Amino acid sequence: FYRGGLGALVGGADRLGLPVYGIIAGLSIGGLAIALAAQPTVENLIGGFTLFADKPIRVGDACRCGSDEGTVESIGIRSTRIRGYDRTLTTIPNAALSKLSIVNLAQRDRMLLKAVIGVRYETSPEQLRYLLSKLRELLLGHPRLHPDPVRARFIGFGASSLDIEVFAYVTT
Repeated sequence: FYRGGLGALVGGADRLGLPVYGIIAGLSIGGLAIALAAQPTVENLIGGFTLFADKPIRVGDACRCGSDEGTVESIGIRSTRIRGYDRTLTTIPNAALSKLSIVNLAQRDRMLLKAVIGVRYETSPEQLRYLLSKLRELLLGHPRLHPDPVRARFIGFGASSLDIEVFAYVTT
């Protein structure tokens, strides 16, 4: 009934001289134009729903999204705002954010502590061995350091020092 009634209506309007097929074509092209114009908005909306559902980041988390790194200030329907460590505010559309690799730094169970300490060239081998022993002892005895792996080792001759590498994981 519906298809027959619509066909009769179009046929009757065409006999009256109305450009029915032109109107239908115009509506189709207009609908396509509106759909194409709304595509980024729909992508951002779906990206926002994905962020709310998956929760890879939350407000207050420290994160790295692509080349941007900072603290999440807000997650909206259209975009997410990240405050960089240099205090800049970056707004990332949710469609783009949902396609990026997101590293949530706040969810780490440990943080890497890796440092190079330089001691004077005048340091004797016995003094260097004693220093390495005491550094390892200090690292292993600290309650916030994970005991495996903990390293303090001589790594080479620097430009003006004997270089010792300290490597450990700090529990968060």
